[in-house]
Amino acid sequence: MYIVREQGAARLTLDEAARQAGVSKGGVLYHFRSKDDLIRAMVQRLIEEYDEQAAAMYAREAEGPYRWARTYVGLSFDPRGPGADPVGAAVLAAVALNPDLLAPIRAMFHDILERLRSDSPDPTRALLIGLALDGLFLNRVTGLHLYDDATMENLRQTAMALLA
Repeated sequence: MYIVREQGAARLTLDEAARQAGVSKGGVLYHFRSKDDLIRAMVQRLIEEYDEQAAAMYAREAEGPYRWARTYVGLSFDPRGPGADPVGAAVLAAVALNPDLLAPIRAMFHDILERLRSDSPDPTRALLIGLALDGLFLNRVTGLHLYDDATMENLRQTAMALLA
């Protein structure tokens, strides 16, 4: 992920991956038959990292209605959360070149939607907040950073108040 994080998706090649890992291209090809396989593995790793962060934050959230929605708000505004890693934008860019690679990400978001519905007395409210948070995620991974810290905190508090 270093290549994508530091140099962007366009620089991700099997040759560059081998060079960065200090192995031969054959060593990389042993694990990844193609650049698409390498990107699939990166997407899977990002999903696993998200799941770990979500589980940890969910465990810290108080039981009750909207627990998953509150978790999603917390993850979305966490400066170390899923939207904070620049590799996310690069992986999305790489996935855009081959929409078939989007399937695991689509499945992850379907899971998020089911979680939001699962414990929400008003699923529409939870889904609407989730949709707004998806926009925030895209804002962060694309590096737009349209909102200052005070605005972000106000938005976080407002989202949590809507779930109280």
